[in-house]
This record gives sequence, structure tokens and C-alpha cells, in this order.
Amino acid sequence: MDNTFVEFRDLRKSYGALEVLHGINLAIGKHAFVVLVGPSGCGKSTLLRMIAGLEAITAGTISIDGRVVNRIHAKDRGIAMVFQSYALYPHMTVRENLSFSLEMAKTPKDVMVARIERAAGILHLDPLLDRFPAQLSGGQRQRVAMGRALVREPALFLFDEPLSNLDAKLRVEMRAEIKALHQRLQSTTIYVTHDQVEAMTMADLVVVMNDGRIEQSGRPLELYDHPATLFVAEFLGSPAMNLLRGTVVSRSPEKAVDVGGGILLPLPEDASVTAGQDVVYGMRPEHLAIGKPGQGIGAKVSLVEPAGWETHLHAEGGGHIFRVISTKRLDVVPGDPVSLVPDAGRVHLFDAASGLRI
Repeated sequence: MDNTFVEFRDLRKSYGALEVLHGINLAIGKHAFVVLVGPSGCGKSTLLRMIAGLEAITAGTISIDGRVVNRIHAKDRGIAMVFQSYALYPHMTVRENLSFSLEMAKTPKDVMVARIERAAGILHLDPLLDRFPAQLSGGQRQRVAMGRALVREPALFLFDEPLSNLDAKLRVEMRAEIKALHQRLQSTTIYVTHDQVEAMTMADLVVVMNDGRIEQSGRPLELYDHPATLFVAEFLGSPAMNLLRGTVVSRSPEKAVDVGGGILLPLPEDASVTAGQDVVYGMRPEHLAIGKPGQGIGAKVSLVEPAGWETHLHAEGGGHIFRVISTKRLDVVPGDPVSLVPDAGRVHLFDAASGLRI
């Protein structure tokens, strides 16, 4: 049985001669939490606004629950949207903000009261119902914005960078609240962010966008462990993956990658490359171990960042900067020599010309 709830087919968006979305195709299952992630200008917010009916569709189709909604008015699409700016009415109390859309839809009084009570209970807004937005913290305002969406009981929730205006601690807390709300309601949710940590921690399905196209989509750890392109490899992961350009060379009895500076890097046994091939060699920082002197890559520590349960290092060797994460508390300071040993079984290889995974 087809579980698709939202579907894009060859979806395009142009502003005059400038095309900003180039044929988006994607199927989103019922009850999924999907995160559209990518750098500023990649088209993710434009795509979200097209789903909401706030931007016209140039070509292609959007379907929600089996119904093509291209020509259906925003208010009739069964969606609710939470914006980055909260978009609360400053002259209305929290209760009035929650009830406004229901009053406009001429919802019966008893139904309206029941929905507001339910939303207030779920989002812990009961003590705030008679306050005005100016009397609320950023996190409280965001919960009110979520409550205003929740009372509509939409078929589809849309979130457009809702946590961008919050401080780091509150972002983490609200991330957990939004995920918990989704799990409780079993709704279908599409969430836009430029923050890859939000994408990795919240999503069932991550859709990485770049320059108006989908680079790759899949479960968070699938994309982290098997990035299909150089862009995805660079974008997902903090600290970022180490990426070094080099050439495959024969080194009896196996092949290696020469990245210059006298450094030869080991290849996985099953690597399908040929001598002379130009590649990009990728290593996650956690897959570079600190070895014994003389092992692996000789380097000097340039930066040490203790992060509690792990230590982040920057080390320079052969003209390259290597990022390393160690779960040990390393007794090193800038200038100390270290030996870096790549885990050959965790190496990521990309074709230097196309950027595609090998």
C-alpha cells in the first residue's frame, strides 16, 4: 500500500528568466518528520512556501494526501505553518492568538475551547494564556506560534527555520519539544533549516538541497555514513570531514592516494580506483586516531579544543590541516608532534571531476 502523503513531481520555480528550483522530485510518507536542509539560497524556504500556497508554482505538481494542490488556495490545503519570526499579533493575548484562526473559520465555541485547552496543555501554555507576546520569552513565543498551528489540527505541519532567533541552550530545548510533539501527534511534518545538527537530530528523512536541487535524501545516519556527493560530505558533520585532493598511486602490494607533502593515504581493500585517477579522499575527524610515533601521518598540533567528554584537535602535516576528534583527554599543546592514523575502512572517496562518490 502506498504510504505517500506529500509528493513533488518535476517541481520548478522561476522568477522571470531565473530558475531557482530545477525539477524537484520527492515522495514523503505519512507521519514522517522531514527536514529540508542546505545553505542560504539553496531553495528550501521557497519550496516550503510553495507547499503552503504562498508562492506560485511555475511547473510540476505538489500533491497532499493524493490531491494536487497547485490551484488550491492556501487556507484550503489543510496545512499550518510556523515561521521564524513567530508572527504573533502583539495586541492579542496568547488565548486570542490561539483562537484567531478558529474564529475566522467560524469554529463552534465548544470545539474552539477544547482545541485551545488541548494545545495549551501539550505546550505548557496554561499559565500564559492571558499574557501578551511582549510579556513572553523567545521560547514561550515560539510555543505560542506552535500552538496556533496545532489548534487548526492540520494534515501537514510546516516549520520555516523556527529556532533561528533563539539562543543555543533554548534551541536545544525547543528541538526536543518539537520532536516530542511530532511523536505525540503522529503528524506529517516538513521542517526547513540551515543547521545540519537540527537536521541530523530531528529528522526521519533528511533532504539535502543545493542550488535548487536535491543532492541526496535518506535517513540521517545513511547520509552521514554514505554521502553521495562531495557537497553532502562537506555539509553534514561538525567538525567537517577532512577532504584532501590527490592521485591514486600503486604502492606494492596495494594502492594508495598521494595527496602531496610526502603523504600517502591508505585505501580500503575494495576501493574501485585505478592508478593515476584523481580523487578526493575524505576522513571524518572521529576516524583519525592518534597513533604511536612513526605511524600514519606525521603532523604538529596547531589548535586544541577541550570539549568535555571529547577533545578536538587541529594538526598541520604536509601542508594540510587535519581535524581530529578524540574521546580521550589528550595531554598535548600547540607545537607538539602527533601521528595521525586514518581508519582505512571508514574512508570516503569521491571523483575529483564530478564530485560523486566512488
